Amino acid sequence: MALLEIKNLSKSFGDAHILKDINLDVNEGDVIAIIGSSGNGKTTLLRCLNFLEIPEKGTITVDGSVLFDGQNGNGAKSISRANRLKLGMVFQNFNLFPQYTALENVTLAMKVLEKDKLKEFPQGVEAIAKSILTRVGLADKLNNYPCQLSGGQQQRVAIARALALNPAILCFDEPTSALDPELTGEVLAVIRKLASEHMTMLIVTHEMNFAREAATKIVFMDEGRIVEAGTPEEVLENPKNERTREFLRNALNK
Repeated sequence: MALLEIKNLSKSFGDAHILKDINLDVNEGDVIAIIGSSGNGKTTLLRCLNFLEIPEKGTITVDGSVLFDGQNGNGAKSISRANRLKLGMVFQNFNLFPQYTALENVTLAMKVLEKDKLKEFPQGVEAIAKSILTRVGLADKLNNYPCQLSGGQQQRVAIARALALNPAILCFDEPTSALDPELTGEVLAVIRKLASEHMTMLIVTHEMNFAREAATKIVFMDEGRIVEAGTPEEVLENPKNERTREFLRNALNK
């Protein structure tokens, strides 16, 4: 059984059909790179998986547990916080709280979960946060505020914050799009390290070389549908679909 099963997932905004019957299985340890032109549903897919948007149709199952079933009328209110925590999210613009230090940004959600009795952290919230910030190369930045950090460092804090909640699957929405090339390398190095540790990840990215090197599977989306999926070699070197070939010609010639 796949760790994540997405069946017939659909999402519209008014008359705009953004996701159209998305079907995707993700196995434990998979690194799925989701590629495609802007405006074709990649970010919306991640937001639906994290219930930042609620699909109209389809099912989302994680580790055998159905988190969302459109047929049963699951709305936002019926999705428990515990189920939402099974998927973590790292945004392209970091979304850190400017008034809190790096350490405080990572511990904040952990403290809320402990208070609400949704999760226990026997090792201690601050100890876990310090360990994860060290893991992403920020041991010397614990007490720095976001304004005192580079973009790459801020994104690494955001990754640490997501990891601290111990999600089954970590989603990245274009994690390097707001960064210059040097800082992009910092963040991609952290994601590669997570991949080597068998973290299950879905990554919306325009970095084709990164997708080739780090992904176990590449998904190409166009007009709200998954047009092609396979290994990096299958999709990037031998694409079967003409729309995939056209996209790659443009993306690889930039």
